[in-house]
Amino acid sequence: MVVKLKRTGLVFLLVLSFVVAKAGVDELYQQRLAALKSSLDLTYNPSVKIFIEEYLNNPEKTRELIGRSKYYFPLLEKSLRAKGLPTDLKYLAATASALDPSALNASGSSGIWMMAYPITKMYKLKVNTYIDERRDPVKSSAVAAQHFKDLFSIYKSWPLAIASYGCSPVTLNKCIHISNNSLYFWDIYPHMPATCKELYPRVIATAYILNYYREHGIGSAEPKFETSTDSILVNKWLSFQQISSVTGVSVEEMRELNPVFRKDIIPYNIEGYYVRIPKSKSKNFELLKDTVYRPISMNELQPDPIQKMQEEVVDSVAGIKPVNDAKKFSKKKVIYVVKKGDNLGDIADWFDVPAADIKSWNKLKKNAVKYGQKLTIWVEGSKVGYYKKINKMSASQKKKIKKKD
Repeated sequence: MVVKLKRTGLVFLLVLSFVVAKAGVDELYQQRLAALKSSLDLTYNPSVKIFIEEYLNNPEKTRELIGRSKYYFPLLEKSLRAKGLPTDLKYLAATASALDPSALNASGSSGIWMMAYPITKMYKLKVNTYIDERRDPVKSSAVAAQHFKDLFSIYKSWPLAIASYGCSPVTLNKCIHISNNSLYFWDIYPHMPATCKELYPRVIATAYILNYYREHGIGSAEPKFETSTDSILVNKWLSFQQISSVTGVSVEEMRELNPVFRKDIIPYNIEGYYVRIPKSKSKNFELLKDTVYRPISMNELQPDPIQKMQEEVVDSVAGIKPVNDAKKFSKKKVIYVVKKGDNLGDIADWFDVPAADIKSWNKLKKNAVKYGQKLTIWVEGSKVGYYKKINKMSASQKKKIKKKD
């Protein structure tokens, strides 16, 4: 009987010490979060602890996030400050994408902020076969900052603004209604879908770990990619493979530094695109520019199979129709000088291209064209000689072209 009592007492003491230790950890987390004094209202909750422990159980993944934060946080903070927002919103990006600008999920959200396509459309970021500006940390951060400002103007609460980013204001409003119109996050929490309810606690956990990782024995880290870079203007079709073969920068590194280009290809644009390469290799690009722009085979333009599959997910969600790369790369540029009596519709007919494309290539806001205006037109490469002759044709000759059509 005495032995039994001793055993019972021992079990009770063990359970008690476990409860005390657990309470001690909870209190420690709570105190440390309070010390951060964030305007995001980083309130401790048992659900936050689950996500903190996820980070602690994956120290290598956490170290990689720490390394990326050293490079990307200053960029994100700049955009947030420009809109007068709390810079701690940077933890949302760290939570959503682990600060990987190329991140992509099954629903088609992408970029460092894991931005959904409807948000992209609302704020007019470019997303097409070759370009996804959600993956541009600077451009997407400017849009994210404006979007957060708009969300906060609705809810006047950062926890709710963050939750609505995860699932849309429409969904969150329904949850608020079910919760007797309470505007306190933890009242609404049980009624939220996972995309809503998990985001805010995860943001709190991310803020905690990026401020207190040393206290948990996790060492500091640096970014795994080159951070000292030069920007080079590219105004012709060019592949990462071409740049790699001349400069020695690997295709993988080009992807890391230039996530906005979806197919490892820099497409043609009138203004051109700035491409980032390591400073140590930028001189190679300038010295061997003619070699870089050599003609390439279509085999060099084929994207990685996994990357291609991921892009097809985004395209299907966004409603982007695939473009035939071989056909696109067979285009040649022709300059047409507008003559008296010409109009955009006729010019489009003569060159067998949509009028909308001519407007896009030449940044025309209206259909009107002026006498003497030079228009850039991209035509089939195999017929470039024929299309060049149109520039010297008389009005009567061009009418015959239209009649043939």
